[in-house]
Amino acid sequence: MNLHLTRQGATLRLRQGRLLLEAEGETLASFPARQVRRVAVWGNVRLSTPALTFLLRQGVPVFFFSQDGFLYGVAGAFPEPHPDHLRAQFGASALPLARAFVEGKLRSALALLERHGLPEAEGVRQALAQAKAVSTLDLLRGAEGAGSRAYFAGLARLLAPYGFSGRNRRPPQDPVNAALSYGYAVLLGRVQVAVRLAGLHPEVGFLHAEGRRNPSLALDLMEEFRVPVVDGLVLSAFRRGRLTPNHAEARAGGVYLNEEGKRTLLGLLEERFLQESTHPLGFRKPYQELIETQAHRLKAAILGREGYTPFYLRQR
Repeated sequence: MNLHLTRQGATLRLRQGRLLLEAEGETLASFPARQVRRVAVWGNVRLSTPALTFLLRQGVPVFFFSQDGFLYGVAGAFPEPHPDHLRAQFGASALPLARAFVEGKLRSALALLERHGLPEAEGVRQALAQAKAVSTLDLLRGAEGAGSRAYFAGLARLLAPYGFSGRNRRPPQDPVNAALSYGYAVLLGRVQVAVRLAGLHPEVGFLHAEGRRNPSLALDLMEEFRVPVVDGLVLSAFRRGRLTPNHAEARAGGVYLNEEGKRTLLGLLEERFLQESTHPLGFRKPYQELIETQAHRLKAAILGREGYTPFYLRQR
């Protein structure tokens, strides 16, 4: 059971083996404490000390988000990385792993565009070929950027009726970008936990720039799952009417999901994490498990135990 706590001013308490969400003296919801696997706190929601302590002791990660979807951080009783593994992570060659992350992202982008017969697929195909041939990280990042621009130009053909003309953020300027940003925040939290559970340091990455409190490794691994988990879901949700422009509102110079929009998207994301997909190596798992598997396979690659194959959608 995954809890998304969105009621502002509410408090999550532990009482007689249950987690109770309370506000203004009223119990809003009650959950069997030992069945909770993840807790996401959105905005001004409090956890009592007994509740937080219980969750940490049970190994339940607690994600802290702003109301608009910025991931502040993750609390959890994660194992500290082994010193030898840290040394290997610091000493690993960046280009091969960074190339794998970009390849995974662009292959999925290409598959999605080709499924819809969009001409921008050729631009992504060219960027993918460049990414395989470049000899420096800067050139690789340039190829990734070119592929992303072509990809979002293709998505704009499909999502133009909902105000989408391309990717923008900080703040998002249309309902589709609001949903994408919100979805990416949830995905980043899941990937960050997977990286920590694998025994890797989330701030020591290969593709994204490193910086204090910047989870660059989680951002690296997240590239493989942006298209399959978030983009494909948002595209389908708008085109099928499960998300509409009415699920967003303009404020503070941007466009953000309203409460109904957040609840709808969070429900769809939880369904997506449970949906199975096939890894290029042939095995099949739900997306949540694929994320965790890729984190462990990344660790094995860093330690020199095996090569690293990125996850990506297969072309039909």
